[in-house]
Amino acid sequence: MNSLRRFVTWTLAVGVLLGFMYAPGCSSITGLFDRPTEPKPPALLDQPGIYDAPRGRVRVVGIFDRVELEGGFWAVVGVAPTESAASRVVAVIVNAEELGLDLMSLRGRYVEAIGTIVEGASVRMAGPEVEARSITIIAEEDPADALQPAQP
Repeated sequence: MNSLRRFVTWTLAVGVLLGFMYAPGCSSITGLFDRPTEPKPPALLDQPGIYDAPRGRVRVVGIFDRVELEGGFWAVVGVAPTESAASRVVAVIVNAEELGLDLMSLRGRYVEAIGTIVEGASVRMAGPEVEARSITIIAEEDPADALQPAQP
């Protein structure tokens, strides 16, 4: 009986120890299976802004546009450029040309850029800079426009 009790005790101790060792590692495995962003109805889209994302990254949501300021740069903006509204830069995408995307086809689309905030000084005085890993279209137009009632 004594050896059975010792066996059960050691088995439980090893099981608990292994559970503590492997449980924290499981949370990092779930990030490997991130699903791509699926289009959402306009009412469910995030407002333009910068949001936290897994693994120390950020999500930048807004309208992708070329800002012709200080030599020009690609950015995610908060308001579609019109004659009556100025764009508010949410974040400058510092490596947009390096991503291998057709940037002109993304222009004016509601996008989600995943990346990291670039620390340090910048020559652009337009907002935080983000080094993007991906840029994905999440809506064809500004959700605010999609929610407006049709004009007669």
